[in-house]
Amino acid sequence: MAIELDKDWPGLTVKGDDAKWDSTEIKRIAGELEESLKALRTPTQPPARSVAYAPGSTPPPLPGPPPGAGSLPDVRLQCAIGTAQLGEWITAASFAQRVETAYMKVIGDTEKSGGNYSSLVQQYDEIIDALVDIAKTNAGAEQANLEPGTRRDV
Repeated sequence: MAIELDKDWPGLTVKGDDAKWDSTEIKRIAGELEESLKALRTPTQPPARSVAYAPGSTPPPLPGPPPGAGSLPDVRLQCAIGTAQLGEWITAASFAQRVETAYMKVIGDTEKSGGNYSSLVQQYDEIIDALVDIAKTNAGAEQANLEPGTRRDV
C-alpha cells in the first residue's frame, strides 16, 4: 500500500504517483505561520487592575484583557501567583502550591525550558524552520534539474 498524499495540501501538487512541492507557496505558508507565532511571543499591555472614581459614585468596570492577550509573556506575567499574592495561611499556601505546580507544567520555569505552552511555541518555531528548509532544498533541487550538465537522459 502506497502513501496517499492529500491532493488539497497547500504547496503540494499531486498528479498520479508524482508529487511536486511549490517552494513559493511553502514560503508563503511559513510567512503566515511566522506572523501568528509573533502573536504568541509578543507581550500586550497589562490591563488595569484598579480604577479611580469619586466617592459615592458607581465604580466603572475594569477593562478586559487587551486584544491579542494570551501570549507566552502575558501568561508568564499574569499567572505567576504564589504565597506573596495569596497569603501564607494554610489554605492559601496550599492553593498557592497547586498554582505554582500548574504554572511549572503549563509555562515552565524559564523562557527556554519547561511547560507545555513554552514547548508549543518552541515547536511552532521549529515547524517554520522546517518549512523554510523544505522550500530551500526544493528550490535548489529544481535549479539543479534545469542545469544541462546535471540532466541524464536514459
